Amino acid sequence: MIRGLMIGFIFLSGSVFASESLYSSSVKDIYTSPDGKRSEGRLLPTSEVKILEKKDGKVKVEIEGFMKDGVSSAVYFTTGKRILTAGLSKKAKFDIKVISTSKDKDGVQWSKVVLTAYTTDDNLTKDLSALYKNAEAMYKDNCSICHPAHPNNEYTSNQWPSMIKSMSNRTAMTKEDVYLVTQFLQKHSKDIGDK
Repeated sequence: MIRGLMIGFIFLSGSVFASESLYSSSVKDIYTSPDGKRSEGRLLPTSEVKILEKKDGKVKVEIEGFMKDGVSSAVYFTTGKRILTAGLSKKAKFDIKVISTSKDKDGVQWSKVVLTAYTTDDNLTKDLSALYKNAEAMYKDNCSICHPAHPNNEYTSNQWPSMIKSMSNRTAMTKEDVYLVTQFLQKHSKDIGDK
């Protein structure tokens, strides 16, 4: 009886972390292997990852997104928008599986993909809404110093990065903060909403 309970406990404790979905709270280096020393890509803040394994401070993750036909170095949040989930080195050999393909309204071919990668187990959170609240507060606190902060749905997802880039050097936001704020604004823009 006790042995059965222990085996059950070990099984449950091992499966609590496996297949868990978490979100990156910062820009994170990603690797093609668990022992990777040199970054082969970057995961952007608020990007969702599915945890497959955890060992020695590293996690094996699946990253779902979209790749534009002819662009092998970027995984996007959705089709037809420049909302980057992960940027990849052109020489990296990530395990990428194509789930489906489709064309957007402009006739551009997109593939829905699942990329398998490794990263460190820090700066990952279950609480996406807290990340968004933090980003929104940073945006309002920093951008309302010079002028009223624009509503997040005033611009499209493709317009926000250049808007933030042109103003960020006038704020106290760090480069990491700018990435987080940009992701928040893009994912809550007038052409995305609460997707």
